[in-house]
Amino acid sequence: MKNAIVRIFGVSALLFIVHSLAFGQSSTPLAANGRLQVINRQLCNEAGTPIQLRGMSSHGLHWFDQCYNSSALQTLANDWGADVFRAAMYVDEGGYMNNKVGLRNKVNQLVDWSAQFGMYCIIDWHILNPGDPNLHTADAIEFFQLMAQQHAGKKHVIYEICNEPNGVNWSSVKSYAEQVIPAIRQYDPDAIILVGTPSWSGSPGDVRSNPLTGSNAHNIMYTFHFYAGSHYTQSYIDDVIKTVPLFVSEWGTSNYSGNGGNDYTNAQNWVSFMGGNNSSGMKISWCNWSYCDKDESSAALMPGACGNNGWNNTSTSGTWVKDKILNPADNFGPPTPFVTISSPANNSTVTIGANLTITANVGNATATVVEFYDGTTKLGEDATAPYSLTLSNIQAGTYNLTVKALLNSGVPLTSSLVQVTAIPAPNQPPTITLTAPTNGTTFTAPATISIAANAADSDGSVAKVEFYNGSTKLGEDTSAPYSFDWTNVASGAYTISAKVTDNQNSVVNSGSVTVYVNSPGNPSADIIGPDCVSANETKLVELNSINLPNANSFSWWCTGSTQSITAVSGQPSKVNINFGANFSGGQVCVGVNYSAAPWYKQFCKTVTLCTGQPPVNQAPSVSLTAPSNNASFTAPATIALFATAADNDGSISKVEFYNGNTKLGEDLTSPYEFSWVNVGAGSYSLTAKATDNQGATSTSSAVSVTVNAPVVNQAPSVSLSAPSNNASFTAPASISLAANASDSDGSIAKVEFYSGSTKLGEDATAPYTFSWVNVGAGSYSLTAKATDNQGATSTSSAVSVTVNAPPTTTADIIGDDCAAVNSVKPFELNVTNRANATSYSWWSTGSVQSITPTSGQPYKVTINFGQWFSGGQVCVGVNYSASPWYKQYCKTVNVCAAARVAAEELVSADAFLLYPNPTQNVFTWVSGKNVETLKVYDILGLERVGLEKIMRGTKVSFGEHLSTGIYLIRVNYEDKTHLTLKGIKQ
Repeated sequence: MKNAIVRIFGVSALLFIVHSLAFGQSSTPLAANGRLQVINRQLCNEAGTPIQLRGMSSHGLHWFDQCYNSSALQTLANDWGADVFRAAMYVDEGGYMNNKVGLRNKVNQLVDWSAQFGMYCIIDWHILNPGDPNLHTADAIEFFQLMAQQHAGKKHVIYEICNEPNGVNWSSVKSYAEQVIPAIRQYDPDAIILVGTPSWSGSPGDVRSNPLTGSNAHNIMYTFHFYAGSHYTQSYIDDVIKTVPLFVSEWGTSNYSGNGGNDYTNAQNWVSFMGGNNSSGMKISWCNWSYCDKDESSAALMPGACGNNGWNNTSTSGTWVKDKILNPADNFGPPTPFVTISSPANNSTVTIGANLTITANVGNATATVVEFYDGTTKLGEDATAPYSLTLSNIQAGTYNLTVKALLNSGVPLTSSLVQVTAIPAPNQPPTITLTAPTNGTTFTAPATISIAANAADSDGSVAKVEFYNGSTKLGEDTSAPYSFDWTNVASGAYTISAKVTDNQNSVVNSGSVTVYVNSPGNPSADIIGPDCVSANETKLVELNSINLPNANSFSWWCTGSTQSITAVSGQPSKVNINFGANFSGGQVCVGVNYSAAPWYKQFCKTVTLCTGQPPVNQAPSVSLTAPSNNASFTAPATIALFATAADNDGSISKVEFYNGNTKLGEDLTSPYEFSWVNVGAGSYSLTAKATDNQGATSTSSAVSVTVNAPVVNQAPSVSLSAPSNNASFTAPASISLAANASDSDGSIAKVEFYSGSTKLGEDATAPYTFSWVNVGAGSYSLTAKATDNQGATSTSSAVSVTVNAPPTTTADIIGDDCAAVNSVKPFELNVTNRANATSYSWWSTGSVQSITPTSGQPYKVTINFGQWFSGGQVCVGVNYSASPWYKQYCKTVNVCAAARVAAEELVSADAFLLYPNPTQNVFTWVSGKNVETLKVYDILGLERVGLEKIMRGTKVSFGEHLSTGIYLIRVNYEDKTHLTLKGIKQ
């Protein structure tokens, strides 16, 4: 039933639906039908029941964006009872080609809202103009690839790849479809895809003689569009649907222009026809044009309705169509059972080492048990709702999660894939505290201020601690205890802080402290400055730092005639006074407001007119503090230049930065800095030049820097260490390939192994190995190719090997005639004895330690003869499906005369005693020597298995808890030799 029932029964019905939702049940079209499919030309639900979807199409999304929000779609679902919403995205006419990202985002929103309210959603590539879809094939492929990637596995998404082709024939449209459909099927293999037909989707009969075929042609439907005021006969379509699966993705009550009189009589004929009143009894799904407030006959809303959220303010046509959606009520048959993973979300992340809880929801059915999977590996199960499974201590990697619900009916349900990636925990910021100097400390100029800080990083290390005066960096320290001595500090008030950077470049600032440096000449004077000045002289005057604590504002004036009083930038306790031509003496004063008692205080200093000649202006001082002398960079370099500058009898007007005689730039305010970018290779001499307020200049000492040419990446080196050149094997052979690879200026990304130009496999971690199995007879040229971290490659010299055809033998059982004590030997039944064999039973008349059939090849065994073997027979009994029905074969095996094996041979032989390999359960291994340790590492280098003290000849089994993947097995013998094996867990 449709959601319209909520309105009929009011609050009680609403409470019933809310209650149903809490238990995974829902009356929405999406919940009732699940994933759609095409069966015998009919659109069917997931249970295979023929259904009809009825709903609305938007107008152009870029023209009527205000009509398509969450509230609008919720009203369509709840009040109109719509099963489907069509998002008509125009390609040209100001649409997608003018705003690709914006319209993709809009479509993604509509897809998500449709799912939220239980409706199906059609993503429509609207090519009404220019009509030929082939004009935008590349853009269509890009768009539908992105859409399919974003919405893969969502059961409610339908793709309409070309609305209303016109001016082209069906062959042209088909050619376009055959290029675009694979872009969708790559990510969403089972979604319904709608394909437009020629003549504005008015000629679906053209498809009959040449439909889409091939592996991608399933769940394909073809579109038919009509307008009741222009299309008056149903007989043509009645014939078409006998052979063509049809979906009416657009129709209107008006004529084809969208205007003209609405012909409701003919519209009713079409609605009845699509409802099943046709010669095939076929239900045809439809979307009406259009859900918008455009001032035209076909619009379902009144003009202006969208701006006022008037989603039920319907036009004449909208009122009529809304009734046809609601009545008759949908008849979808029994709700389709489903199972989903409700948490975690798809493409989410979890912190490595954390616990991950997977929660499943079963709807429209009762499950006897729910099984949880990572890929094909079963993780566990839960037989009680709510169904969940917790994975403890998650390791790094990507997990492909699904759940399978086993129903009472015996039919299993499998959820869509949810991908979760385990990543490292986010970096925790470091901590820092300024320990010295303390706030309010007073010094005497020229002062040395020792600055110290405590810094730590809970999940890494401290890279550096930088020390600042305001925004000016004073220095840094890269090792604890973190400190810096600031020397030759002039009088004034200073704000000191520190900044810590950790090993992952997270930065934290400390709190700040204020310190005061008094003038050395008259530290007790309230105002520090000259006692007399000459005409037109500019002098620096400052309030003694002993009067600065708690000061928050300053007001300077002079009782004599002065030309100007200018506060020093960032230091209002200092001013530069130009006494001008008319100064004849007076007082320089400052009024200070405080944040504590005495709250306000006034300080003054008498200044007279000096007799004699005015003093000579003193040149400023300047030094280049960065970069450091003899620093080196790599081209194209960015070099940060910093300078400090001061003027004892005035102020700094600018600091210029030079390379030799070439000016690079300048800075007018402290801190004085310049960033020199894109610097080429070469040697450079850098200086800073300061100019004071009276035009005097000084140049710093030169700093030499070198910019080196970019380093050219060196190719890696690689050599094939196994097999040896001209080695020979017997088919079907297993050839172990090994390579040595290194990179002098980086690291090895991977080593690939080749036979001629055919790639056999690769290994991303040392030791670089690959096992080439089941190799047929022939001659082969083997090489290894190494790729370094910057993409450079090198290929080894070729190694030639020969694989000989297996020797013919008349022996019933093929294997060695003798075996040494504690040796392990393979035996197999001659192929001439295997015809019609159904089972094999192996035994030995001598005392042996174990007999292990080869996985998947029961006509082969591996026998560990153990320490008590004194000779006997190896036998196999074979059951046949035809005469002779059963037969027994035996081979005599004696104790070999030379039972000792060289240490080198033992290590080599041990490499072949790992079996079965690959395995689906456990690895078994027999050592030829005493073992100190045996350890198993995964591809991330993490130890997964550790065994110790294995005696010679002991059989050990391990790996039952290992997941699917490749593992390195490292054996350390007591005689200090080593062995590395590669194991594959399937």
